[in-house]
Amino acid sequence: MNLVALTDGTVTSTGSMTLQGQSTAGGKLGGVLITTDGTNAAVVTVQRNNASGKTLFSVSTKTPMMITAPIDSEGTSTLYYSVTGTGAAAQFYEWYA
Repeated sequence: MNLVALTDGTVTSTGSMTLQGQSTAGGKLGGVLITTDGTNAAVVTVQRNNASGKTLFSVSTKTPMMITAPIDSEGTSTLYYSVTGTGAAAQFYEWYA
């Protein structure tokens, strides 16, 4: 397993990212590094295509964490992310087999 950054450093608010799909099983979200201020919850959500797409990943945490696991993009290469909360940021990674 290899993780390759999808975002250029940490991101906040909303945006989109494109999977390169070089995994043997197609494009997969592979990990999320979440930073918080330790007091307020960071809420991180990833959806297919856009803000109204199916939710593929969602977490709310006050504790900084790194989550790694192959998460199927369900046939799309475009993922939409939302990072909210005071002091919240995230960096996203693609899973390469």
